[in-house]
Amino acid sequence: MNHGQLEAMLAVVDHGSYAAAADLLQISQPSLSKRLKHLEQSLGVPVFVRVGRKMMITDFGRDILAPARRMVREVAEVRAVTQSTRGLTAGTLRIAGLPSLVSTHVPGLLGRFHRRYPDVRVEVTGVDDPQELVDAVRLARFDIAVGDTSHVGDDLAVLPLEGQEFVAVLAGADESADLHAGEPMEVDARVLAERTLVTLPGGTSTRSVTDAVYAHWGVQPPQVIMTTQRDALIHLAIAAGGLTVVPRILAEATHASGARLGAFNHRVNRPIGLIYRGDAFLSPVLGRFLELNTRP
Repeated sequence: MNHGQLEAMLAVVDHGSYAAAADLLQISQPSLSKRLKHLEQSLGVPVFVRVGRKMMITDFGRDILAPARRMVREVAEVRAVTQSTRGLTAGTLRIAGLPSLVSTHVPGLLGRFHRRYPDVRVEVTGVDDPQELVDAVRLARFDIAVGDTSHVGDDLAVLPLEGQEFVAVLAGADESADLHAGEPMEVDARVLAERTLVTLPGGTSTRSVTDAVYAHWGVQPPQVIMTTQRDALIHLAIAAGGLTVVPRILAEATHASGARLGAFNHRVNRPIGLIYRGDAFLSPVLGRFLELNTRP
C-alpha cells in the first residue's frame, strides 16, 4: 500500500468516476485502475465492487476512508513543508464554497492568490448544502471553504468576511421595468402572499434564507416553482410573474428586462467567512492563501 494508491481511491470516491479521478490526478484511466488493483491486493479486501456500469465503494472501503484521508494529508503536509522552501512552486489548494459564493466571492480571493503563486494547482468545487460543506472541510476533502458560518462548530476556524445581503427580484408591471433603475419596491407580507415564489430546493443555503423571509412575515407563497439552476431564478421569476430571493450581488449583476428589485423592511443577511481546520497543521499553501486575503 502506498500514497498513490490511497490518493487514487479517495479521488474516485470524491469525484464519482474513474474518468474524473484520473483527470484530477493527471494520469490515465488504466494507470488509475492499476493503482486500485494493487491497493486491493495489498489489503486483501475489495475496496470497490461493480454494480452495473458503476463502481461502488464497499463497506470496508467506507471504513478506511477516514484513516486514508489522514495518511494522504500527512504526506501532503510533508510535501508542503518542502514546497514552501521552494517558494510555492508546486502544491495544491482545494477550495469549496456554496455555489452563489463560488460565483461572487471565490474569484477575488482566488485570483489574488493565483497571480502571486501561479504554479500551485487550484481546485474549486461548489457544494449546495451548507452543513455538507462544513463537514467536507472537517473530513479534509477541502483545504478551505467559503460558506455560511452561522453553524460552524468550535473544532473549525473561521475568518469572517462581509455578510451577504439578500433582496427580492420581482416581475415588473411591464416589460419596460428596469432592475437597475429607480427605488427598490418594498416587499411585505401582501407581496409575498400574492406572488409565485421561484426558488431552489430545500437544503440549499439560499432556500433556507428564503424560508426565513416568509416565516418572518408569517405567510406562504401561493405557488412555488423549484429549480436547481441558480442562473435561472431571476428569469423564471420574471416569466412567471413571481419573485425570487437572491444575494444582492447576484441581482445587481443581472441585466434582465421586466424585473424590479425588492427591498425588505428588515435586513436579510447571512454571515459568511472562510472555514478551515485551524487545529490541524497549516500547510504553507493554505497559510499563504489566508495571509494574502487578510491583508488590509
